[in-house]
Amino acid sequence: MKNIFITTALILAFFQVSNAQTNTTSSSSTSSTTTVNDDNESTSVSVSHTDDDYKLRARFPKNREAKLKQLIQNTLGDKNLDIQKGYSKWSNGEKVYEIKLTEKTLRIWLDLNVASPDLIEKFETLGSDAKTIISGSSASAEKDRMQREADRMRREADRMQQEAKRLEQQVEREVKRETARIERDAKRIEREAKRLDIEAKIIEEKARHKGGISSHIKRLLDDSKTTYTEPSGSDLNWIWPEVQENLLKFLLRDKLIESTKEVTFTTEKDRMYVNGKELSATQYSTYNKMLRTAGIQRNADFSFYKKDDHIVVIGLNARIKKVFADLHKKGFIASTDEPVKLLIDGNSITQNGTRLSSVKVAAYNAILRDNGVIPAPGKYIEMKKAGSYRLGYSFGKKGIIGTWIEED
Repeated sequence: MKNIFITTALILAFFQVSNAQTNTTSSSSTSSTTTVNDDNESTSVSVSHTDDDYKLRARFPKNREAKLKQLIQNTLGDKNLDIQKGYSKWSNGEKVYEIKLTEKTLRIWLDLNVASPDLIEKFETLGSDAKTIISGSSASAEKDRMQREADRMRREADRMQQEAKRLEQQVEREVKRETARIERDAKRIEREAKRLDIEAKIIEEKARHKGGISSHIKRLLDDSKTTYTEPSGSDLNWIWPEVQENLLKFLLRDKLIESTKEVTFTTEKDRMYVNGKELSATQYSTYNKMLRTAGIQRNADFSFYKKDDHIVVIGLNARIKKVFADLHKKGFIASTDEPVKLLIDGNSITQNGTRLSSVKVAAYNAILRDNGVIPAPGKYIEMKKAGSYRLGYSFGKKGIIGTWIEED
């Protein structure tokens, strides 16, 4: 008995191992429904769908048989139909499918490994239609149900569209509110910038009147490009040398300065200041006459800074736009809308990188003089385009010190 038990155990172990080794992964689905209607008629449908076959098993009242038979005949025809006592059977010789219908039962089987895709689709449709007949639902009832479902989905789609529209309108309102807020902030910032600009100009003006020199001016006075050299030779219509000579002579004579080494002079709004001291009305009249005689235009206010042999002259209200209009009128530039940059040292003028002749320098200096522009070493005037102008001293990418005009 002991030997028999051991042998049996080994055999069982062998089958267990064998089964474990031969198991394969497969997928299947099964659905089953059973219903009882108001007439106490019971129906049941079970559908099994695996990787290998499709099966349908159903029970139903016998009044469903005729419709089911008609459905199957419409699907498969009568070619493979075998009618026997008590049942009808459809099958083909290759054993791909088999359908057996009795007055109360239906069996459908299809080999999915052999059947073509079209045949599989046909049987799945057949099974679905058979379920409808077995359950007692008519095609029109199913159509009504599907229509109701479609209507529900349409209503849901309409609701979603309305919600999307509402959200879109909400976003538009938010954008408008945000845009309005940004515009208000921009205007507020613009007003604040103008206020600060006015305050800065007032402070700058007071500093000039008191003889103050900004750090930018100090840098320019230490720059080699502002070195002043007295002109010699032909008349270039550069009036500044005479202005500077007479101004320094008058200031020394009137003991308003002790030396010409460092001088700050400003004429502005019918007032004049030298090294932080305001000139009297009598002195103003004398110096104003001297400036007019030398060729400085009326209302051509300016500030003059001198340190050793370096000078900086900042014009305060020159007619920059008219300079380029006059140059165009004289035929010196092609238009009043193309970039033009003039380096206006006084002794020489360079236009867009080209040094001009003495004759042209004299003509250009006359136009500059008549429009209140005072040429000086290191100074430039530029038209970037119509409405965009610069006059003063360049600090490279850091900007300029002078006048900057941008018309709207």
